[in-house]
Amino acid sequence: MAAFVGIDLGTTNSVVARRNAYGRPEVIPNREGANITPSVIYFGVDPPAVGQEAKEWARLGDSEIASFFKPHMGSPLYQLEFHGKAYSAADLSALVLKRLKEDAEAAIGDEVDRAVITVPAYFGDAQRKATIAAGEAAGLRVLRIVNEPTAASLAYGLSRASDADETVLIYDLGGGTFDVTVARITPQDVAVLSTAGDHDLGGKNWDDRIATFLAEKFAEETGFDPLDDPVALNEVLVRSEQAKWTLSERASARVTLQLGSQRKTFEIARDEFEAMTAPLMDRTRRLTEEALGEAGLSWHRLDGVLLVGGSTRMPMVRTYVARMAGKPPRTGVNVDEVVALGAAVQAAMEVGESIGDAVPKFTLGVGASPPPARRVVDVMSHSLGVVAVSADGGSYVNDVVIRRNLPIPAEDVRTYMHATHGGANTRLEVYLTQGESAAPLDCTILGKYVFNGIAATDAEVAVDVGLSYDADGVVQVRATQRDSRQRLAMTVEPVPDDLSWLAGPPRTLSDDSIGGKIRVMLLVDGSSSMMGEPLVEAQNAAREFLDRCDFTTMEVGLISFATDVALQAPATGNVRRLHAAIHRLDAEGSTNLSDALELARGQLVADDARRYIVLLTDGYPDAAESAVEQAEAARKQGIEVVAIGMGDADRDYLARLASSEAASIFVKGGELVQTFGHIARVIAEGGRSLRILSR
Repeated sequence: MAAFVGIDLGTTNSVVARRNAYGRPEVIPNREGANITPSVIYFGVDPPAVGQEAKEWARLGDSEIASFFKPHMGSPLYQLEFHGKAYSAADLSALVLKRLKEDAEAAIGDEVDRAVITVPAYFGDAQRKATIAAGEAAGLRVLRIVNEPTAASLAYGLSRASDADETVLIYDLGGGTFDVTVARITPQDVAVLSTAGDHDLGGKNWDDRIATFLAEKFAEETGFDPLDDPVALNEVLVRSEQAKWTLSERASARVTLQLGSQRKTFEIARDEFEAMTAPLMDRTRRLTEEALGEAGLSWHRLDGVLLVGGSTRMPMVRTYVARMAGKPPRTGVNVDEVVALGAAVQAAMEVGESIGDAVPKFTLGVGASPPPARRVVDVMSHSLGVVAVSADGGSYVNDVVIRRNLPIPAEDVRTYMHATHGGANTRLEVYLTQGESAAPLDCTILGKYVFNGIAATDAEVAVDVGLSYDADGVVQVRATQRDSRQRLAMTVEPVPDDLSWLAGPPRTLSDDSIGGKIRVMLLVDGSSSMMGEPLVEAQNAAREFLDRCDFTTMEVGLISFATDVALQAPATGNVRRLHAAIHRLDAEGSTNLSDALELARGQLVADDARRYIVLLTDGYPDAAESAVEQAEAARKQGIEVVAIGMGDADRDYLARLASSEAASIFVKGGELVQTFGHIARVIAEGGRSLRILSR
């Protein structure tokens, strides 16, 4: 009889588990005898190699490597080509899943045809659908998609030493994603109360910080910049990952780089590493507090914190979590394997097998097991809604239909009035949103659903639009004409690239899509007034901006302006080069904003991209009127100017520089990082006219 498994499909590593003959969930070793399979593919052989062999080729700098593709699941813009064949992130994930399936079959001695596959809790509809498609392409029937922290909660629920109800926080920091979940665990069920996360935050970000540091040091001492050479950069990345793990065990790490004929050795202290990655830890704090707030809890009301994901092995993570929680996190759980074990338990429940009759006790090292959890109540971390016209008819709004952190499956119906104009408009376009903001452009537009066949009338017609999340967190949409109770025929159309009309007054929901890249120049004040903490905050804000960019469509450059103006980095998609440029920022002299704007205009001359200047200053510049003239010239070129002020910046002057009132922003202390992250997200999600945070 064919078997079923649970799979943790990870960004950096993947794990497959099963329920064994004794009723216990256990990890299935791969063909090399290891419990963990790197999510890396090498296309230099036929068939492509997956796992440790591929990772070894990656370490040698081979270019025929695919890795870190999980964050791009569901993205139509992500595509890699090998030997004339194009691969999406789902195609690549299917190859990893096929390898896990084959290894499981070899170990079990039977066909594996079904699986529960885990995903980050913060994955949206497109990513979840892509994961299901990848499983099916690998020859698996996907029994269910389960959030990674929920799977960890389920495994932990089987291993607890106490029968008492517990409320725990699962802090899941993997190789490429971060999730935080608050769950209530009882002997009968695991109920998720809230979740939050970021699918572009994980151990790779920590690697990149070290890589930027090493590349800059090597360039300073040799004149050769590893960021300019793919082979050299790969060597730096490999050594950076090794250094990260060394620093998890020791107070310092020695890194030797042999790049071409140059050989240099550098020392990195753990406190240096923690300082350069402090902004990343702070991002996890903000998301953790968000999840607690959604659950209506404070730290002291938690019974414990459970760490999940290989990146939580870093001492800084355990120390940071202990400081936040006021007590150390729970120990005894294998952070690399617990998600797959939970997936295997969920798979057993999906096929109707009892998991309470196992003779041996299943433990994760915490203690003897109580009666096992038999039911999982999960939630979605995104609200689901539609674009609607506001009550006063003056604007478009995101009308939330299913609020985030409600138990799934979930569904609801909202009634909208539709004017057919006597038969001239029998088509209803529904733009589906995921997000919390009232502004549609601050949310993710999931899709455009078109309903036809509305009965014509001179009056408005009531249409019931139904939305639902199924147990996998996948979205379903339907519409019914209320008076006739007729289900309307639905087609799905591509979402237009240009959604800027959503920022204006309501009109017919149609527009020609326009393509093109997005190009941004960041202008950072480097005058003497920025010395110390203001410059550090500006650097952290610039890093947050990069972390929120979509570099499949965006290029970003950096200019510093003081007495002299310096092009720190031309517009590029090379994130590490940009991080190195941010690290080089310094403060001295006066404020030559006019020349900085002129230089930025010269960098943004191409008309094949939507173009932005995002400038930050903390005072009144030299040649102030000249700077205004340069900003006006930029706007005439079609460049949108966002002016951000802090410290002693003049608010009225910022408004003269910016393209619009909404693009003129003054921030108070501590708000700069969040503001830069918001601006990057706004630009990345379509390059429309900016709708910035309220001032």
